[in-house]
Amino acid sequence: MNLTVLAELIELRAKAEAELLCAHYETYTPVRFILITIATAIACLGTIGNALLLIVFSSNNKQISNTPATLYPSVLACLDFAICFEYILLFGVDALVSYLKIESLFSLYYVYIVPAYVMARITQLAIPYMLIFATLERLFWTSKNKSNLLKAFHSSTGRHITVIVSLAMCILLRSPSAFAIQVDDYPKCPDFFRTKTTNPREWAQESELYHFFDFQVMTIAQTLVPFVLLVGLNLIIVRRMCSDSVQKEKQPEPTEVCFQEDRLLTQITPVHKSSTSMGLSFPLKSMSPAVRSAVFTMAAIVTSYLISNILHLSLTVLERSGHQILKSEEDPQMSSTFHTFFSDLVSFVYMFTSAIRIVIYYTCNPKIRGDLIDFFANRKNAVYL
Repeated sequence: MNLTVLAELIELRAKAEAELLCAHYETYTPVRFILITIATAIACLGTIGNALLLIVFSSNNKQISNTPATLYPSVLACLDFAICFEYILLFGVDALVSYLKIESLFSLYYVYIVPAYVMARITQLAIPYMLIFATLERLFWTSKNKSNLLKAFHSSTGRHITVIVSLAMCILLRSPSAFAIQVDDYPKCPDFFRTKTTNPREWAQESELYHFFDFQVMTIAQTLVPFVLLVGLNLIIVRRMCSDSVQKEKQPEPTEVCFQEDRLLTQITPVHKSSTSMGLSFPLKSMSPAVRSAVFTMAAIVTSYLISNILHLSLTVLERSGHQILKSEEDPQMSSTFHTFFSDLVSFVYMFTSAIRIVIYYTCNPKIRGDLIDFFANRKNAVYL
């Protein structure tokens, strides 16, 4: 055998053995560490904000968004709290471990990494459905004709049954991921911080059924169905509130106003029969506060949900296809800069949309804004007393 060829074979074998010695890893540059640290601080604020929302929702009986306070906003606040806390566990701790090289924290991280990851996936699936149920309730309370079935569904018992069943279904649908990943050890690796990593189990890699379920089925369940329902339901609510507002304010030509709103929601403009212009601007100041609140709340919730899920879907497609853009050219065991940045962005956007939920409520919903102001006023008075 040619000595050159033999030398190349020995070198390739040495590289293969070296790759097996150490776990796959992602680099932590100073810039990335600072960005993750800032995101972790936002997640900490998000946990506090959602805990505050939970207290406000649970401790008063005032109306929220023109409907009585219900179970769904409280459950949603719990889920938003969970997603922020899970971000701290999964990304904040990982940044500390990888950049500051804390061995004890590294060992602790791989004790809880699998259950924390599974809980994060359950939370991501449950959040849009709590939004759907809360939106359905808004639709119910703005309906004039309420059937006995709808009344039973939105009764106190009905709400609790809905929450329990939906959360149970989310746990059931996401539970396979708990058995599909594992922590692998690389005891011979000279770098202590590359002696452990999470990898898919062998059966999960080989099962076409699991791949179909985890990608196609869950993409439809987590992304497509909730988005379509949220957009559709909120459009119905805004249209109904617009129609009611027009009737109360006795607009001269309500038919044309509703028709214009039906054609293009973002251009609700009173028009006369002789008017042919379709490019008039949206007169937000002429709308009632209730309509403006519904428009802004819908735009904020649906837009944030759409952005986070489109990014998540794009990353999932790239990862499932094994695209070369995700791998480093210098070291196949290391993620590319693009993969690292994109995955960090997806995780941050998911957390950020939950962390700023209190800001969305405060900005778009005058009822909740009043509740929050009253809450702090009461705390301040209690301190002085």
